[in-house]
Formats: sequence, C-alpha cells, structure tokens
Amino acid sequence: MYINKLYVDHPDRFRQYGLWERYADLYPDKDLVYTVGVDDYRKDWFFAQVTRKTGDNAYKSTTWQIKFNLDNVDQAGTYILRLALASAHNSDLQVRINDPDVNPPVFSSGVIGGDNAIARHGIRGIYWLFSVEIPGSELVQGENTIYLTQARSSSPFQGIMYDYIRMESPPSL
Repeated sequence: MYINKLYVDHPDRFRQYGLWERYADLYPDKDLVYTVGVDDYRKDWFFAQVTRKTGDNAYKSTTWQIKFNLDNVDQAGTYILRLALASAHNSDLQVRINDPDVNPPVFSSGVIGGDNAIARHGIRGIYWLFSVEIPGSELVQGENTIYLTQARSSSPFQGIMYDYIRMESPPSL
C-alpha cells in the first residue's frame, strides 16, 4: 500500500493508493459476507467492491453477501432495495436474492460509471441510485441473503463504492 504521508494523521485517511489491493488480503478465499445485526459496518465492510486478482493481470468478479432475518414476509407485497452508489467505474452491478446462481438476476445495472474514483482513491464520484423491486415471493421467513455481484473483471479499477444500502418493506408490514 502506498500512503501519502500528508494524510497519515488525518482521520479520514484519503489517498492511500493501492488500498483496493487489500481486498484480497482481507478476503483471501471467499468474498465479503455481512450479517445485519451482527457485523459492524465500520470494520466488517470494505470500502469498495472491486475485482479479485487471480494472477498476472488476471482478475475475477466478486459477489458480496448481505444476510438478514425477516420475522414476517408479505409474499404478495413488493420490497424495495435501495442501492446508493458513491462511485462506479466500468461496472455491472447484479442483484440476486437467496440464490447466487439464478439467471437472470433480479436486477442488473448494465455497464455503469466512468469516474475512476477507485483508482484515484477518491471518496466519491458520480452518484447513482437504484431502486430495485423485490417480489415478496423471493423472500422467506427467517434468514435471507442478498447477493451483490460486480460482474465485470478485466481491471483492478472496475468496482463500486456504496453510499448506502437499504431494504424497505411493503406498507402492509
């Protein structure tokens, strides 16, 4: 990691070039799994969903999991998954619910972004907001998993920085 000494004592610690390469160090075998109500976003969430280096100039896409419990499910209702992105660069964000292999995904952004905030280690780029409709029939009472896949993987700088992620239940619940 290449740290600009001007920012070492700064609480936000911007401009730590190469920090995206730490993803594979922190998650060497499996991608990020975040459990709502158990994990702490300040230490259990990586700053960017980036590609995983697999060899010399070879990268693969990553799929993050967000696990959460539902006490009740409105099977006939529509849930809204709000995905606010602080940045995206040459990425394709795909969302799947409770099955990482289902095709087509519940949502695919198509290729988005070109602000290169990850390579510049910026804190934001062009803002994106997606409201993804999730049929209640896709969810179960008990444990559910949202799979977020950044599907493009030809460079270390392809990735997404999330601002926030929020799941909203139908008004009936």
